[in-house]
Amino acid sequence: MIVKNVTFYIKSENIKEFIEATIENRDNSRKEEGIVHFDFLQCKDEPNKFLLYEGYKSEEAMEDHLETEHFKKWIDTVEKYFSSPRDKIVYIPFN
Repeated sequence: MIVKNVTFYIKSENIKEFIEATIENRDNSRKEEGIVHFDFLQCKDEPNKFLLYEGYKSEEAMEDHLETEHFKKWIDTVEKYFSSPRDKIVYIPFN
């Protein structure tokens, strides 16, 4: 399994819209064959900080996710809400 953590900092005035769009993306992503889990979290102490915790069956599944219509719609919608660049970290398993 491949795990990707993506941290977002969202402009305060766009938090509601970001949450709505990301819940829609999360729900559609969970339907993908190659996704093991797809969690969306908000930081308790910093309400404008969010985390996507994504688990994929393979690197190919992770790449396939980026080509889905729901991902493309989501990124086109939310990118303008970012107050800073997102932080992406990919973890790979020991074989």
